[in-house]
Amino acid sequence: MDKICKFKQYRSAALSVLFLLMVLTLTACGNKPVKPPVYDDSVDPEDKMEIFAIVSNIDEVNGKIKLRSVGYTSEVTLVFNGGADVKDKYGELLPMSEVLLGSVVDAVYDANRNKLLSLKISDSEALEKKEKVSAADIDYLEKTVKIDGKQYKMSNNVCAFSDNKEIGLDEICSEDQLSVWIYNNIVCSFNVELGHGYVKLVDYASYIGGMVEIGYDVIVPVTEDMLLTVREGTYTLRISKGGDSGTKEVKVEKNKEQVVSLADIAIEPKQTGSVLFNVKPSDAAVYVDRIRVNTEGAVELIYGKHRIDIIKDGYDRLSGTLTVKEPYKVKDYTLTEKDTAKESSTETKKTTAAATVAKNTTEKTTEAATTEDKNTKDVNTSSGEKTNNKVTITAPAGASVYFDGEYLGIAPISLKKVTGSHIITLSQTGYLSKSYTVTFADDGEDKNLTYDALVSLTSLIE
Repeated sequence: MDKICKFKQYRSAALSVLFLLMVLTLTACGNKPVKPPVYDDSVDPEDKMEIFAIVSNIDEVNGKIKLRSVGYTSEVTLVFNGGADVKDKYGELLPMSEVLLGSVVDAVYDANRNKLLSLKISDSEALEKKEKVSAADIDYLEKTVKIDGKQYKMSNNVCAFSDNKEIGLDEICSEDQLSVWIYNNIVCSFNVELGHGYVKLVDYASYIGGMVEIGYDVIVPVTEDMLLTVREGTYTLRISKGGDSGTKEVKVEKNKEQVVSLADIAIEPKQTGSVLFNVKPSDAAVYVDRIRVNTEGAVELIYGKHRIDIIKDGYDRLSGTLTVKEPYKVKDYTLTEKDTAKESSTETKKTTAAATVAKNTTEKTTEAATTEDKNTKDVNTSSGEKTNNKVTITAPAGASVYFDGEYLGIAPISLKKVTGSHIITLSQTGYLSKSYTVTFADDGEDKNLTYDALVSLTSLIE
């Protein structure tokens, strides 16, 4: 019994001494400065992390790389100086400078030090990289992209890159040539291989109403103050009107505006002759090449054949051809009266039908007039359908606005909403021009667009 009591006394004393030592130790630690951890590169890190990611930034000056997880918004910034193992998808060593932004990679890093240990361009069977992609049809509403006739979904965190920096998805233009990374049939990143510049035509007056062709697939009507968005490169500009045409070599540089004068290939004035139309009855309407002309005096016509149509109510229509080959000529035409008794029944039916059509047209015109804003600019475009809604571009204020190359006016400005994919270009003297791709649907809603201020050219001068 005495032995048990002595054991308990010894144990109590031992615990008291141990507690005192712990207190002294903790107190001493609180008074001494904590030393930073020392890492030995020869020792494997305790926390290796693997990541399947998109390369979103490379800072070679500071030796840092930013990786964004595929399918997620999480991102990690890692140091890659000091022996990081970088390889292409075939396992061959690759300089970090040759790793393109947007590349999908398999990477391993030390999570304790945020240090990249290895990086390899992924060779996953579920991964596909398409290069030299032209005319990618990106639908920003449905978040899809069509490439070579096949449609892909875009991931929620799809990203785009150009000139070693990230850009907005709407800054990709249909004229650009792209690299596209696709994982499990879902597009996760774009990289612009060849971007776009701008071509502004001057001295184009004689070609108004004709067609101009330049670059990859730019074929548009010639209008006033055009600014065409064209893939960077050297091309032959072709312009034509009627039987006349001309060509000119044009070099398009990325993000730069090239002014092209057509003065040296302007259409030369053609030889013309004066034709005096002597028509009976004199108030009949005379059409030359489907355009009504004023026959009170002589009409100037280009040498060659022309279509003639002469019309007056109560008379048979006269149609034929007229050949102009001399400086002056008088042409006599006499219309024949119709047999009114024979056609009275037919005319009555036609009048009734015409009245119905006129009524419906008037109602539609009135309805359109009440819904359409008079200040909304109309647009000429080869794709899409015009809607009853409008698009308003509010900024950057003072910039010239072009819709698919057609000049509309100065922002802020409103234009008719047209379905489908289109290019809006902003231009201003002393600033870099900028294009954005937009997609509109006939959803019964107006659309307001506000863009960033244009970059001043003086800010680019170091």
